[in-house]
Amino acid sequence: MTTQEAFCVRCGSADTRVTRVDRASAEGACFRCNKPFHATPCQGCGGFRIGGSLGIPGIRFENLPESVSCWDCGHDNPLRDPGPE
Repeated sequence: MTTQEAFCVRCGSADTRVTRVDRASAEGACFRCNKPFHATPCQGCGGFRIGGSLGIPGIRFENLPESVSCWDCGHDNPLRDPGPE
C-alpha cells in the first residue's frame, strides 16, 4: 500500500475521513456522498485508492461496470457492493 488514503466505495471520491485502516480493510466516511464506507484493498497492490462502484465522482452509470481500477497500480478489481444507500 502506497498511501493511507482510501477512496469512497460508492462514488470514488478521495474526499474521505479514514477512521481505521489495516491490510485487510479500511473504514471511514465520505464527505461527498455523506455515507460511511468499508473498503477492501486492491487485489494487485493492497492499496485503497480504488474507483467507486458508481464510477466517476458525481456520475451515475446506466449500467455499472464489472470492475473498478486501482489508482495506484491500475489493476482492475471486481466491482464491490457499496452497501445500502
